[in-house]
Amino acid sequence: MTYCALPLAGASLAAPGPAPGPAPGVPSVTGRLDRARARLATRLVAAAGADGLLRAPCDSRILESALALRLLTVTGVDPDAQERLMRRLKTALDEGAPDPVQEAAARAALGEYVDGPAALTRLLGGFDHFTAGRKRLMFQTVLAELGAHPFPALPSPGRVFEARGQQRWLATEMAALKVLYAFGTGSPRLVAEDDWRTLAPCSLPGPPPYGNHLARILALLALRHRPRYAAAVRARAGELRGLLREDGGLPFITGMDVFATATGGLALAGAGAPTRTLRALATALTERQNPDGGWGFERDVAQSDVDDTAYCVEFLRATAPERGAEVAAGERYLLARRGEDGGFPTFEPGTASEVAITAAAVNALAPNPAQRPVVEAAVRFMAARQQATGPFERSWSLNESNALFRTVLAYDSFHAVAPGHPAATEVARARARAVARLVDTQNTDGGWGHVPSDPSDPISTAYALIAVARTPTVPSAVGATERAVRHLLERQRPDGGFVSRPDQAGPRPLAYHVPLLTDVCVLLGLNHARAAASRGPRLTPTPTGKESR
Repeated sequence: MTYCALPLAGASLAAPGPAPGPAPGVPSVTGRLDRARARLATRLVAAAGADGLLRAPCDSRILESALALRLLTVTGVDPDAQERLMRRLKTALDEGAPDPVQEAAARAALGEYVDGPAALTRLLGGFDHFTAGRKRLMFQTVLAELGAHPFPALPSPGRVFEARGQQRWLATEMAALKVLYAFGTGSPRLVAEDDWRTLAPCSLPGPPPYGNHLARILALLALRHRPRYAAAVRARAGELRGLLREDGGLPFITGMDVFATATGGLALAGAGAPTRTLRALATALTERQNPDGGWGFERDVAQSDVDDTAYCVEFLRATAPERGAEVAAGERYLLARRGEDGGFPTFEPGTASEVAITAAAVNALAPNPAQRPVVEAAVRFMAARQQATGPFERSWSLNESNALFRTVLAYDSFHAVAPGHPAATEVARARARAVARLVDTQNTDGGWGHVPSDPSDPISTAYALIAVARTPTVPSAVGATERAVRHLLERQRPDGGFVSRPDQAGPRPLAYHVPLLTDVCVLLGLNHARAAASRGPRLTPTPTGKESR
């Protein structure tokens, strides 16, 4: 049996479990905190399925529902499912679509007038990201397929849809968009045999490849243009009714069971869950490890990624150190994706490094002394990137506070393994900037939103709480921690859970929602607040009901 390096003391997302309870007769805030955490932990344990993974299905979304309606309409399949999708889209429009492009997609699918170019401008006008050009191309083509506007004129249509070296589901999406564009513009010769081969797996029965409904629906819409796939396309379209959610819509992805199990497992470890519970989650995760050593976000997703792999490695270190072989394989997967700049991308080597994903890799690798040079280079990349652009990246999360808490943890990991390092001062400044940003942007109600001035929500607040709670030497951060804890405790529902606006993004910047992750994130945040409370004087209510030290 091979053992792995244990988590770094004081620098793990799995913050320590509860400290001793409040003194008898004193209604301390830490007592409320422990009760809230216990109720959340109970909910997470109850979410475990028969295979041991936490069940974390994805809610339906307008974009996929509109494309599903388009597929059923053009194939003439299942009028009842068409009606359910139409009702879902009409209800979504009545309630207010989450963004201009999804509103345009819904209206186009329902046969209404749409100003597609204006919708694209409103969505992507302020989207400053290295994928912005590709997203504009994608949404332009999707809206054209739905009838919102003509297919755009492209200067080099044979090349703009290339996705070599990218993740598999993205390659599938881009091949599908290329086919739709080619046939939509009367240029079928643009399509190569490789494009059809890329799309072919989506014609097979079973769950969607890569757990991605969007990629599969786009692929089926494209494959309908080749007669040999006509029967398969109709068969897959006929299966859509069984994939619709209770509200009649189709989700972006099937779920995030692996991601939720890793992050939820870290939250349960911090809440002091029984060892047998944590070991069961660890066993379930090791059974889902891919042959390349990494993990995907969902069961049966063979496309590994740095984000999920980092969380899985961190969880196994914290709860199953005897899983050294699996942890070592996960480390090798991460190292193989490291960029020349010292940072890490989400998926494939050679693609752009991202701050939040690099921080995830640091937190997974730092406990292993052999990876210190890699950790040092990665932290330097993060600090330099934040110095150049500000510590405000939004990656696969829509929250600034997500990248900020992950970088704070990574900086703490660096200080734990490399005290006195020449870069220590630079890293300390970067950490201070991250925390100051959070303190300065806290809302008056004690919470945070996706970005400054947004209304507060539990997920954004929980992310920020992790960072400020880890900064007990800064009085403003201590005050921010106290206000954030009050904000969250006041919003816990009678069933012990929390409800939040969506946090995840994909394709960026479109939001999608996995409700279980709200409870996971809030428990992580409250764990760190509880650990902070155990290090200092106990919080107790004042006669006015306000907590003080």
